[in-house]
Amino acid sequence: MTPDPRSSFPIDLDLLYELLDVDRSLPVRRLLQAARLVRGVLAPLVLSLAVREGTPMGSGSRGELERLHRRIDTYARLNEEIARVPGARVVKGPSLARYYPEGVLRPLGDLDVVTTTEAALWQVLALVTDRHHSDEAELTELYADGQRHVFAGVWWTGEDPLLDPDHCVDITTFAFHGRPGLVPLRAALPEDQAHADVLSLAEERFQRPFTVKDILDLVFVMTSPAAPRSSGLIAAATEFALAPELLELCERVRACPRLAATLPSELVDGLRAPAEAERLRRAEQAGPPQQAGGPEQAGGPQESPVPADASPAPRYGMLLATPLRRGAGDSCTEHRWSGGAITRTPIADFLMVPGELVDPDSYESALAELSTLTPWPLRPDDRRPAWPHSDRGV
Repeated sequence: MTPDPRSSFPIDLDLLYELLDVDRSLPVRRLLQAARLVRGVLAPLVLSLAVREGTPMGSGSRGELERLHRRIDTYARLNEEIARVPGARVVKGPSLARYYPEGVLRPLGDLDVVTTTEAALWQVLALVTDRHHSDEAELTELYADGQRHVFAGVWWTGEDPLLDPDHCVDITTFAFHGRPGLVPLRAALPEDQAHADVLSLAEERFQRPFTVKDILDLVFVMTSPAAPRSSGLIAAATEFALAPELLELCERVRACPRLAATLPSELVDGLRAPAEAERLRRAEQAGPPQQAGGPEQAGGPQESPVPADASPAPRYGMLLATPLRRGAGDSCTEHRWSGGAITRTPIADFLMVPGELVDPDSYESALAELSTLTPWPLRPDDRRPAWPHSDRGV
């Protein structure tokens, strides 16, 4: 029988005061204000702990908490349906939430999905857009080891568009992007779900500093009755070139006195040698530092240059028309003309560009070219009834 994964670690508001560096003499509303300033959608965590500890709440905070519960339910239902798409796996999100103690809400900003094929990616997007009306989507194409990979995302407004963050689902055909020139893209997830979730947390360090949410995620995983073995986690971090990042997250946990004992010494000490070996590998990959006054002097730290024989540069898709469509098929095509390239997908058409900025004339030219193309065939309108309270646009 599989043990209940819920951690029994005694989290309370006092711990959040410490982690968010808020004076304990200040009222809970000041803690909530501080939580809203920190990346990671921490309000659900503060509000759920406030309820559990009997903090007086008004209709506004109670209403927000009710909407947060429905937001989590929306993602949980999507997670259940996505799990039935062959080759699709959700990481973090609901998978990590199951480790949180009873009555404590894990902050949930978006849903992250990894697929083994591009066909599965478009199947997941079809499922999501069947359930939720969206006018916003993004697309990135990138290459690694001669293979084309895709990142796609859709989002839609929260239940209260003025107060709630957007819902978002991000889908990739790769597990870990890494850092070009230093840490290669790794397409496959670890088979073990706990390893996949924890390494996905570590991978976030390539995009941003670790947050309070990352710290608590690791604490609850490692204090769970279903916690992964340290030896297996060390081996996975080593295999996927994430030992330095996971060690950094462990050290962030241990920096908090109340959390220092939550991680086994076997894990932290066992990560040190592979982390150092990976740092040395990256240093050798980067090559000797450039002379003073070189490009790295302008604008702070820069990623190391990609080797000359690297794969083609990423291309970014600019959405050409809304609303998103319910297109047939599970693949995309590329249309080229004198003005560039348009990637046509089951959900939308995208002008492919090398960076975030697009010349207005290029955009208008792409719209004119798109108007000459045959409309993408649509799927039958056989959508199932929308979930109650799932969003305002169904």
